[in-house]
Amino acid sequence: MSITWISMAQDTNQLYKHAIGYKYTTLCQGVIFRTKIDQSALLEAFAGPIENDPNKRTTVLGVRYIYTFLQVKDYPMNPYIFGGFGYAASEIKHIGCKMKDPSDIFNLYGYSAGIGLELKMTDRISLNAEAARMTLFNTVKKAPNLDGISLNFGINYSFGGMD
Repeated sequence: MSITWISMAQDTNQLYKHAIGYKYTTLCQGVIFRTKIDQSALLEAFAGPIENDPNKRTTVLGVRYIYTFLQVKDYPMNPYIFGGFGYAASEIKHIGCKMKDPSDIFNLYGYSAGIGLELKMTDRISLNAEAARMTLFNTVKKAPNLDGISLNFGINYSFGGMD
């Protein structure tokens, strides 16, 4: 008895050369720019100057690598994984903080990794949802760090060719 596996070539969703968009994260909101570096890989830059939490007024700049699991062309969703690093300026207001002024501005450096799902609404417009593990380390000793799960949502407009 033998089992035979036959694979038939199927067209998969293709990534456009570039994309711009809006992203909402747990800490802040901002803009993204993506560029394709391989058939299934993207490099994304994020600038998040709009703060969401009044107790953690945080602005983020980040870069990340995205690997997309391209699906069959007729299927409108592509799952992906990502990892990246970034810088944040945060005015952390924390009552339990043992510092002179609990609303000092801190410089934080860190990383994130997670999973996401992109849904094509049209040929060039897509929505995405993500869950990420984020860790930001403070550069000041005995100052607060930011750490946890970040939920992200966005809308993207893709442009350029697919080569």
